[in-house]
Amino acid sequence: MNMMDRNMTSATATDVEEKPKGFLSKIGRVLAFAAPVVVLVGVAALMFLMFATANQAKEKGTPPHPPAVQFAVAHARPTTISLNVQGEARPRVEATLAAQVAGRIVWASPKFAEGGSFAEGEVMARIDAADYQLAVVRARAQVAQSQEALAREEAEAELARQDWQALGRGEAPPLAVREPQLAQARAQLAASEAALRSAELDLNRASIRAPFAGRVRERRANVGDYVGPGSPVAVMFATDAMEIRVPLTDSDLASMRIPVGFQASAANPGPAAHVTSVTGGRLYTWEGRLVRTEASVDARTRLVYGVVQVRDPFNSRNAAPLAPGMFVQARLEGSSRETLVAAPRSALKRNEFVYVVKADNTIDVRQVRAAQTTADEVLFREGVADGERVVVSVLTSPRQGMAVTPIDRAGEASEQPAQPANQEQLEIRR
Repeated sequence: MNMMDRNMTSATATDVEEKPKGFLSKIGRVLAFAAPVVVLVGVAALMFLMFATANQAKEKGTPPHPPAVQFAVAHARPTTISLNVQGEARPRVEATLAAQVAGRIVWASPKFAEGGSFAEGEVMARIDAADYQLAVVRARAQVAQSQEALAREEAEAELARQDWQALGRGEAPPLAVREPQLAQARAQLAASEAALRSAELDLNRASIRAPFAGRVRERRANVGDYVGPGSPVAVMFATDAMEIRVPLTDSDLASMRIPVGFQASAANPGPAAHVTSVTGGRLYTWEGRLVRTEASVDARTRLVYGVVQVRDPFNSRNAAPLAPGMFVQARLEGSSRETLVAAPRSALKRNEFVYVVKADNTIDVRQVRAAQTTADEVLFREGVADGERVVVSVLTSPRQGMAVTPIDRAGEASEQPAQPANQEQLEIRR
């Protein structure tokens, strides 16, 4: 009996403990399903509250202030477009002097050395001419024999013509008056005279002469060397003009108003060029002109190359000669003086835009092409007018008609900032 009572008491206690656990699990399941619904309802209520109060916040808040920008006033002035370029000097004419006949060099001029100066036609070296002198003697003897044979044939032809006329048989046939023999004698004389001229040419070519006035760049043969026809004996260049090949961009050509394939003429001699170089710690200058531009565009660099020519670079009037291989600077000057609009270099944005501040303090974004750009300023032929205000400071995300607060470089506001057209003037109650 006692055992049964204890079992019943234990079962009752277990049931009492399981009932609270089952109740809590039901509440947990309900909360798990209800939580997302509560979150969604809360988000919806928050969004409704934001939309409902948006207009009130706009009315009560202050309007955004237009961004402040610094400006400079563009000014028109007469100027000449100039362009700085670089290049290497090279001779206008350079040639390899070669022997035209075979033989041993027996004499060389003292000027026949690296750097030696010579005149056009001056003898630089001589080849042993003994064989060629003998050839001239033989050719002259052959000419004399041919002249004698021709004279004899002419006399015999005249006698044959007289004999035929004495017979009184009419017109004489060619063979009867020795016309074929006479023609042969004349041809033989012409061949002999041609051989004499050839021998004289070979004798003259035994003296190696300079084809132009210039200087020796490299000597390739010496006295005692045996040379043949076409053997190079020296490399020389002309000193009448020196050329500098300079790179030009498309904007450079537009600035100087020079087309691709330009060729200087009497009517248009080309832009003047002031050539300078620092040698031995001193600055030397020469005067030249841009005489032509190449008629093709480099496929890799998209550049057009121009040629600056300096006349008589070795003249004693120059402080120093403009020698081949010198790296020089050249400043090209425009052919005429024109009125351009100047602005600070910082006014040109991304190399193609300017922001002009209009009278109502809004900006006008203009795409322009600069006539010339330097480290300090930019010049315009068109796109910017004299007296216009251009933005020189950084402006983030500019757009057409954007309101700004312009200030000069001293930091003072030029005018009151523009108000947007649709801005409402609201009364603020306190």
